[in-house]
Amino acid sequence: MRIVVLAMSLVLLVSFTAVVQPVDISGVWAQLVVSSQLSEVPFAGRVRQQTISIQRVIIKQNGEAVTLEAQTCALEFDSGTPLVQLKFPEKFVNALGVDIKSAQFDLRTLNFVQPRTTYLRGVRLQDPVRDSLPTDPKDPRIFDQDGDGNPGMTLQITVVGILSGEIYVIQRDWNVLRGRLTSSTTLDGLVEWGSEQVIIGATNSIFLNPNPTFPDPNPNNSFFRSTRVSNATSCEQIRAQRDRLFAR
Repeated sequence: MRIVVLAMSLVLLVSFTAVVQPVDISGVWAQLVVSSQLSEVPFAGRVRQQTISIQRVIIKQNGEAVTLEAQTCALEFDSGTPLVQLKFPEKFVNALGVDIKSAQFDLRTLNFVQPRTTYLRGVRLQDPVRDSLPTDPKDPRIFDQDGDGNPGMTLQITVVGILSGEIYVIQRDWNVLRGRLTSSTTLDGLVEWGSEQVIIGATNSIFLNPNPTFPDPNPNNSFFRSTRVSNATSCEQIRAQRDRLFAR
């Protein structure tokens, strides 16, 4: 009888140990973040537009507390119509540097939450969350972050394949990521986000009036996908393997 009880105790001990075995998400991850909005575009009507960010993220975990070091590898904009093309120059992407963020990872449910994080581009604010974005190009808080000789950050735009030029902007974005570890190598979920932009100059005055935009009412259209990669994986490799890394 003692042998049976001892055996059962060992089974329970092993099972309990397996249940509480911590999950560690530390390492390097390739991450895709898609933010969707709707816009009224002349001659095209209402279209869905998406900003697509591809990142190399180093995750460091201490219990349920997580620190993320995110480097942007590529930034793209899908205008939803061939009538408008907007591009982020290489200098824009390189100027973003590395964002340090905090998150929580529930070891029991495997749920991941990155709370609201604010990002400023081309402007410095005393209160990054509450201060209004300046509209005067001469405002000293506006600076040439991408180092191309123009104030703020420079975007390249083409309209109807005929008109091309640059617009100079300052931006304030924020997002919240909520997801779950779906396997040892995949961490996916949805993105809640918002964005403000002030156009402070352009090479053509026609670019000074942006089209009206609205939040995409379908929350599933703003999402993130994360795939664990080897520690030696570079941004260049993530860009080259994006279709495979983010296929779900």
